[in-house]
Amino acid sequence: MSKSFWFIISYLIIFLILLKIFPTIVGSLVIALFFTILIDVIASYLEKIKISRKITAPLAALLFYGAIVYAFYSLIPITIEESTKAFEVLKGINFNSIPGKTGEVVNTLLDTAGKYLNDLIIQLARYLASNISNYITVALLLIVASGYMAIASKRLWLSIDKFFPNSEIKYTKKFLLKTYSDLRKFVSGQIITALFVGLITWFMALILGFPYAIFLGILAGITDFIPYLGVFITAFPLILLGFTNFELIGIIKALIILITANQIETWILSPRISGEKLILIGSLF
Repeated sequence: MSKSFWFIISYLIIFLILLKIFPTIVGSLVIALFFTILIDVIASYLEKIKISRKITAPLAALLFYGAIVYAFYSLIPITIEESTKAFEVLKGINFNSIPGKTGEVVNTLLDTAGKYLNDLIIQLARYLASNISNYITVALLLIVASGYMAIASKRLWLSIDKFFPNSEIKYTKKFLLKTYSDLRKFVSGQIITALFVGLITWFMALILGFPYAIFLGILAGITDFIPYLGVFITAFPLILLGFTNFELIGIIKALIILITANQIETWILSPRISGEKLILIGSLF
């Protein structure tokens, strides 16, 4: 194998060691790199409508970070508010009319769950208050790091010669360009998929009469970038909103929205968009 291959493996090992020692900093830098590529792709889309690059780059960053702040800033208060409403709705149901001790057991469970919810809200508030400085630090690090990477990308590219053997620098640069190009295509596909998922969720929530339809659409689009966990982040407030506004039929409506968006993404969007974008394996050898 070529010398460059072993250089890349060595840098990967060093990266994993640093990630183990400084997980917050290194993890933030990795996410910042992904955000930089994502913002660059969004800016490229905006350029197609004849907007200057000097405007599209900061505009793309504003749109992306603004969507993240709006989604997660709204998520906690809406979830807490709707959880409280849900327990009030359940308490209003007369379970004592159920024969036997079933009704009494259900009421006891609801009282216990209500107390647990209150304790959970208090603990969550304390946790956020005690860790808010860490979250602000990580957020600022992400913004600063992604901004620096975007501005200094050309300078960083020119400095690659210092980290690889001169005899194979052309091969190495070709490989890195190919990897970056494939990664950019993958991110491009993810953006399109997330956009459609967000639009589908927003449109169906609007048609079915859900409040906060815009919030639900933005949340679904943003969390679509989070594998597996993202759909659960969207599902929780969506099901709560369905139940507190339409009772049991609202849960069915929420599930219809989730299943429709998920199935369209799985069977139509991902195979045709993301599936054709990623070709990362093989070029290393």
